[in-house]
Order: sequence, then C-alpha cells, then structure tokens
Amino acid sequence: MVHESLHHPARGSIRGPRRRSSVTISDVAARAGVSTGTVSNVLNRPNHVDADMVRKVQAAISELGYVRNSAARSLAAGSSSSVGFVLVDLANSLFADMARGAEAEAERAGFYLVIANSDVRAEKQRAYLDHFAQEQVAGTLLTAVGNDVSGLSDARRAGQHVVLLDIDPRAVEDSCTVVTDYEAAGYLAATHLIELGRRRIAFAGGPIDGYAVGGRWRGVQRAVAEAGDGVSLVHYDSPDVRVDDGHLIGDRLVASEASERPDGVVTAADLVAFGLMQRLLDADIHIPSDVAIVACDDNKSAYGSAVPISTVDLPGFEMGRSGMQLLLDELDNGEHHLHRTVVIPPQLTVRESSVGRSGGAATPTAPPTAAN
Repeated sequence: MVHESLHHPARGSIRGPRRRSSVTISDVAARAGVSTGTVSNVLNRPNHVDADMVRKVQAAISELGYVRNSAARSLAAGSSSSVGFVLVDLANSLFADMARGAEAEAERAGFYLVIANSDVRAEKQRAYLDHFAQEQVAGTLLTAVGNDVSGLSDARRAGQHVVLLDIDPRAVEDSCTVVTDYEAAGYLAATHLIELGRRRIAFAGGPIDGYAVGGRWRGVQRAVAEAGDGVSLVHYDSPDVRVDDGHLIGDRLVASEASERPDGVVTAADLVAFGLMQRLLDADIHIPSDVAIVACDDNKSAYGSAVPISTVDLPGFEMGRSGMQLLLDELDNGEHHLHRTVVIPPQLTVRESSVGRSGGAATPTAPPTAAN
C-alpha cells in the first residue's frame, strides 16, 4: 500500500554552453529548394507534408549535418520534451532502479529522461541543477546528497519544477517528495531474526544520525523492545555503509568472545553485509548457523556474495515512477497542483544468509561453554 500526505504549494553556475552546429534551417531550405516553412513542417508536422517533399528535406538535413536546436525551440514554445534526474550515486542499484522507474513513466508520457550523477558531491548536485535550469528542461527529479538541498532554491527561482526522492520530508518545504519507510525496513529485518530464534541482535553500520540509517536503527530498536527481556541489542558503528565498513565490523565480531558474539545481525546496507560476511567466513564462522544476517536495501552490487543475502527490498523502481507521476501532475496542473509526500513500503526477501540453503529456519549454534 502506498501512503500519501498532502500539503499546498507556495509559489550556480557551470561552464558556458557547448558549441552547436552552424547549419541553420535556412541552409536546409536552400539545399532542398523549399521554403523554411516547409522545412519546419517536415521537422514538426511531417504527416502534413507530401512524402516526396519529406524525403527531399531529410536528404538535405543528412547532407548538411543539421541538428535542430531543441533548447531554442523549447524557449520559443515555452515547453520542453526533456526531464532531468540528478541521482546521488549511479553505482548504487537503488538509484539506478529509480532512474528506470522514472524513465518508464516519462516515456509513457512522451518525455525524454536526462540522467546526471552527482557522485555524492553537493557541489556537483548544484551544478547539475543549475545546468538543467539553464537548459530549460520541463522539470527535475532530485535525490539529494544526504539532506543537502543545495541548488534547489536557485532552480525554483529559475522556474524549475522539482520533485525530491529519498529525502527526509521535514528537510524541505513546498515540494513533492517520494520516500520509503526506513524504520519499517529495520523493523522487518530484526523481527525476521527474532522469529528465527535469534536473541543476541546487532545492528551493523552508521552513522545512525542520518535519515536512512537512523530510520533503520529505530526500526531494529522497536522490534527488540517488543520482543521483551530475552532479546538484547548492540550497535556496531561505522563511518559509512560500504564494503570496507563491513570489513571493520567483521573484524570486531571475529575478535569478540563467541559467547558474546551476536547470533543475528541487521546491517544498514547490503554492502556492509557483503564485507561483514567475508570476514566471518574467513574466520570459519558459519552463516547462518553461527550468525544470521539480514541487510537493508537489496543493492545488486552485493549479489556476488558467497552466501545469498536476505534483505529488505527498497522499492527504487516504484519510487522513480511515483516521482515522475508527481512531476507530470505538477507540470499539468500548475498552481492547482497539490504538493504531497508518497511513502512506498519496503518488503523482506528471505535468502540463505538468514535461513540456510534449505530455506528453513537455521538453528543457532549454542555458544561454547567457557573453560574453567
């Protein structure tokens, strides 16, 4: 189920523009021996032009290498057929899935999607927002770096419609937003481990003051609190949620006493689970019999794990599609558009890292008794 909340709307620079082809529509008309009006009709309304004339104009276009100036045409018409999408990190499959969902909806509506990768750099995010504003795209989707909305105000002042995805809705005003429920993701992951009989739960990854990781941490806390006194919880912090962070946390678990080691781990991201798993397996700690693992984000970069990772799927495709639908509604309805927040729930996918190869609940291995 998708949840929405409604609220009413209120009403940088990059390098200079690239050089365009010097061939003009007049040059094409002269080469084809027709008027500029005929060339314009061939470009914009070919069904209204005689087929022989269309072929003649198209041949002239091909010979001269004419490229139509879409930006100038958009300015003249007051519209554009392109929509921009500034993504945080294309290496993360969550954002690639968002782009696919947005592109599918854009294509259905007759728009082209232009993708930009800010590469987790706020200054690059600002530059792309400025670039899209200068190019007069119809609107922009934005996944902000953290909750940094740098460049958003300037884009709006330039007349851009902007919809934000994967951001704390409290960090922005007068904007449509699309999010998933990160607290629900952590809750699903921890509840799954507890239902499998795991009693020493760990949350691996950080920092937990961020929107996404913090939400997952709160969900794990809630699940453990509901389970009662028989379930404990510890947090293993890390600077980020990458493979190296999983390695660091894995080293800490390997160095700990087996009797104190968690038997169930929720990782803040799949890449953390990937790195953690490498260290545990290298130390002959079995997954899931010794330590069951559930991750949070279903990052396809972790699909090569030695043990397939149970994970909470974040609905990137649906988020991208919903973001584009909100943007198209804003473009269509203008001042009558109602800004709203769409919340798309996550789902748990169970794999070997929590239930074993048979698909049944793997029984936790009892910790060894300390020698006297």
